[in-house]
Amino acid sequence: MQSREFFFYQGRTWFVHARPSVRKGEVDTHVTLELMSDNETRVVSCPREEWEVRDPDFAGLLARSVATGASRHVAPRADPEPFAP
Repeated sequence: MQSREFFFYQGRTWFVHARPSVRKGEVDTHVTLELMSDNETRVVSCPREEWEVRDPDFAGLLARSVATGASRHVAPRADPEPFAP
């Protein structure tokens, strides 16, 4: 897999690294990318043909990414319990 560097808005430099792990069932078709800046790390899964081109759509990948540790498949609780230290 390739690693690339690109520049995004507001002077932030993002480093893109392909993770060795991919979702089960998507090993042959997708790649999981880690997008890292100085103070933020995000993750996105995309089809290999979208990543393995001369000029990937970095803005699109970043727009679809989630913060490391986040999940799009976990809904927030309807009535969260109040924090009690």
